[in-house]
Amino acid sequence: MGDGGIDQGQLDRLFTSALEAAVARIEKDGHFFPLIFELRASGVIHNLAVLDLAPIDGKEGVQDRLSALLRPRAESGLIHAAAIITHRASDKSFCVQMRASNYSQDIEVPFSVGVEGLIKRRRRVTLGDFSAKEAVNAIF
Repeated sequence: MGDGGIDQGQLDRLFTSALEAAVARIEKDGHFFPLIFELRASGVIHNLAVLDLAPIDGKEGVQDRLSALLRPRAESGLIHAAAIITHRASDKSFCVQMRASNYSQDIEVPFSVGVEGLIKRRRRVTLGDFSAKEAVNAIF
């Protein structure tokens, strides 16, 4: 889209990339940290590695800090959309925050983790039913 918005195909690609990476993190070693994906103006999806050294004041959450990091990239036109994935260990779900100038939803993805194999044990993530809700857009 020429206005910096995101179309359904781009939205699907960004969401799928983010969710596949989240599942792979859990299946690999059971640990998780927030993941950031961005859809660049060129149409390419990039995963960002973030080392946040800013002082923590305790008022901002992880999503707030990551949104603040992405905001200048959106304002400059470098990115057209972003996905921030967090893990809610207490209720075994991912929250995929999808943001673009014309789209802003939080998508909850419940999952369960099973273990397969007798000798070589492997984690296997099974996804539940997704649910989406409108959300405040603090990036675009």
